[in-house]
Amino acid sequence: MNSLVRNNKYIIHMTLLAIYILWILNLDYFYPFIRFKSLKLNDIFSLCIQIIPLILLINGFRFKHISAKIANSAVSIILIVISTTIAAIMLFATITLNVNEAFMPIHDIKFDSSSVVVYRTNFGATTDYGITVRQEKEIIKGVLLVKNLVRKDHVYDISVKKLSDNAVEVMGKKIYIKRNVYFP
Repeated sequence: MNSLVRNNKYIIHMTLLAIYILWILNLDYFYPFIRFKSLKLNDIFSLCIQIIPLILLINGFRFKHISAKIANSAVSIILIVISTTIAAIMLFATITLNVNEAFMPIHDIKFDSSSVVVYRTNFGATTDYGITVRQEKEIIKGVLLVKNLVRKDHVYDISVKKLSDNAVEVMGKKIYIKRNVYFP
């Protein structure tokens, strides 16, 4: 096992870096696409991902070339600072926020292959409440493929109505639902 890791250190390194980058792209700030049904499981998974830059730093010390070691150390230290900040924010939010108030489903419209769920959100210190409308498809038990449809802040509740097998009306706006969330 040790020789397997030693011989594939670059592949392991690139795989961990790819997982970390995919996690960053999966944050709400970019475009969420994979989520767990449980909010706590999302938080635990995200906190575990924050360990990856430390593993990258340690793995980089086994590189042969000094320039690769220096470049890896610089990038890893920057990622460690970012990860520590993200982990501190997540832990603070987990401790101080009531999960039911932070992201509470208030409407759920079922379609053949997915559902449209309206969440009441507490966006934090800048707004009182907001609404997030998502299309969700369960791909594996407990794992969702998610697409944000509408986000509004300073809104406590909205009207949602199923128009047909592939359309929903949200606050008077008609939104077409794709069968596979992202692809037709």
